Amino acid sequence: MSESRFPLVPAVPRPLPAPSIDEPPRATARTLEGLEWILVRELEALGARDFRVGRRTVEFTAEPGRERETLYRAVLECRTAIRILEPLGRFQADSPESLYRAMQEIDWTEQLKVSDTLRVDAAIHDTFLTHSLYAAQIVKDAVVDQLRTPSGRRPSVQLRGATLRLALHLVGDVATIFRDAAGRSLHQRGWRMGEVDAPLSEVLAAGILAIAGWWQPGATAGGDGVDAESILDPMCGSGTLAIEAATIAAGMPPGLWRARRKGHGFFRFRDCDKALADRLVAEAEARVHVPRGSFSMSDLDPRAIEAARACAAAAGVADVITIEQKHFEQVRPASPVGLVVTNPPYGERLPLPRAGAMFTRLGDWLVAHCGGWRAAILAADSPAATHLGLRPAHRVALMNGPIACRLLEVEIHSRQITLRPPDEPRGVDPEEPQAEVAPGWPRARTTADQIGDFRRRLAKRFKHLSKWARRQGIEAFRVYDRDIPEIPLVIDWYAGWLHAAEYDRPHERTDIEHEVWLDRMVEAAAAELGVPANQVFLKVRKRQRDGDQYEKVDARRAVLAVKEGGLEFEVNLSDYLDTGLFLDHRQTRALVRDEASGKRFLNLFCYTGSFSVYAAAGGAIETTSVDLSNTYLDWTRTNLSRNGFKDAGRHRVVRDEARAFLEHRARRGEPLFDLVVVDPPTFSRSAKSETPWDVERDHAELLELVAKNLVPGGVVYFSTNFRRFHFAIERLAPLYAIREITNRTIPEDFRNERIHRGWRLVAKPPV
Repeated sequence: MSESRFPLVPAVPRPLPAPSIDEPPRATARTLEGLEWILVRELEALGARDFRVGRRTVEFTAEPGRERETLYRAVLECRTAIRILEPLGRFQADSPESLYRAMQEIDWTEQLKVSDTLRVDAAIHDTFLTHSLYAAQIVKDAVVDQLRTPSGRRPSVQLRGATLRLALHLVGDVATIFRDAAGRSLHQRGWRMGEVDAPLSEVLAAGILAIAGWWQPGATAGGDGVDAESILDPMCGSGTLAIEAATIAAGMPPGLWRARRKGHGFFRFRDCDKALADRLVAEAEARVHVPRGSFSMSDLDPRAIEAARACAAAAGVADVITIEQKHFEQVRPASPVGLVVTNPPYGERLPLPRAGAMFTRLGDWLVAHCGGWRAAILAADSPAATHLGLRPAHRVALMNGPIACRLLEVEIHSRQITLRPPDEPRGVDPEEPQAEVAPGWPRARTTADQIGDFRRRLAKRFKHLSKWARRQGIEAFRVYDRDIPEIPLVIDWYAGWLHAAEYDRPHERTDIEHEVWLDRMVEAAAAELGVPANQVFLKVRKRQRDGDQYEKVDARRAVLAVKEGGLEFEVNLSDYLDTGLFLDHRQTRALVRDEASGKRFLNLFCYTGSFSVYAAAGGAIETTSVDLSNTYLDWTRTNLSRNGFKDAGRHRVVRDEARAFLEHRARRGEPLFDLVVVDPPTFSRSAKSETPWDVERDHAELLELVAKNLVPGGVVYFSTNFRRFHFAIERLAPLYAIREITNRTIPEDFRNERIHRGWRLVAKPPV
């Protein structure tokens, strides 16, 4: 095997020992774990020396007479530093009082004016204080008390953009006070625009590029230490990696954008050497040049692409970066060699099975289309990354915020490949291996075959249903309902968003093969219907277990409003198994509205209150919505309010168990209802009931209680989606005239006629 082109990375150093009171404090640079060696090389090139390296910390000195220049240059030019701290003093402190006195020994009039602002951060370890905020408060009090004027004026505290930012390090009985030479974290280059989920730190991006050997920190100034190999990020997010690479290659110091606006802390210092600062900024400007090499990035999310373009423009490198909106499997390298560097979704952004599928597809794409390239992939330290299918040359431990990660460094061998035509539909893989069969025998169906059938079916159904929905004033409808047996998915359209659900069905794929298959099917649906990837949500519907209907499955809160029948309903596509609007009950809701005029209406197991809204819209004189879930009751109030039904006296929302509510109401002799909807779950548990609810066992008892609360001739609409349900006709016949109306309640967009069953019950007069 040939020697790896990735440089060896030193081990993460141990923390530095506790400081000695006799040792003068030194300038200190902070960085991320694993980047300490890069920061040392950067500082060394800027004139620093005499290093002491600890975990996330580099202490250093400078040549005599060049201390201030080294400090300013470190702030302007260090890519892997988070903070550059200048020491102001070291003191013995063994109590809050002695710490206060020590801070008062410094002449703060040289640092601050009364009109300036102050921020104090503190880090404490093994000392007399137990809370860092208290330590910071002591320092703040010492500073402002010294500067307080007879009239009471003093510097004020400001958390963002303070004139002076101080850092206290209190270890044992040794207190060291620093001022932050940058004033804020140096990862804030100044060109970050727009918002995307989980953006990568610019400091970590620079570190990844150095670890991968793409640039050599401290080799030479002006970007000449950069390898000219191409950069490609196929899942770029807001573009941090490619933009950081382009600015490195262009010789742009990371602090240049803020220096132009005098945005660094040292520009505000009262002892700032303005002539030196201006000279260093001018020298930095003079080193900027057009970068060598090729820089490309892409993402499927249009918001991410918009943010990436804005960031590249703000950084001044938009003209040298190719930015495209496309799926990573559509991306093709523009040169024979280069570095694929990317930070794919993982951790909280992508559940483990989905992440494993994504890594499998990423590995297949690298092998198929990036032969001769290298890859540096930042992956969470989880089993998902093992599905890449490529043996990394190195695995470098890094931290991405609180997430433990590994940078996977991969050499991709060249091989003969057939490039996919650029206009090939996404998700269709013509290179998928085909099984060899004897002449005359049918070829086995592949995923590409399935995707083709799936997209054609979606196109046909959507063309018909979208016209029908517009005529009906419907924004949410079912597009695909397991139409093709081998693709057991349900695809629902919500005003330009997609909600997909998979139903468990036996197949011969392994778990990871199935996740890849599922990814491709959902992507094919989004592509066919023109829906952005960030507006598609997938759920897996398994055999119902106790209480599943109340469990959250996510926390992204993708909430939007959809119209139906002239009314508006809030839906949540991300957080629950169901969205908050049962589309299969659309017809039943219309029946309720048609009968509601002048009626007292009861909605048991009300869920999000859509039946209550329809009843109110139909002219019900009052509605009562009952459920045990506070979440659903709040949702019901929201839906009522959205449609103008805000009178809480007329439209009551009650937290109670359905049977207990009916029993108590009948006992109290409260007014009877004229119209009732009962759409219960198949099974649920409740702390308010000794026995769980089971629709097969308990529906007859419940409907008997409903009859006690119903006027003669009153109507009950009862429905269930339990397929093995047996309605207790003989038991309930003395109380109701019973008619099954399932056929009338299945909407046109539902081809599954067993989605639910429904009955219309009319209360008989008492005998």
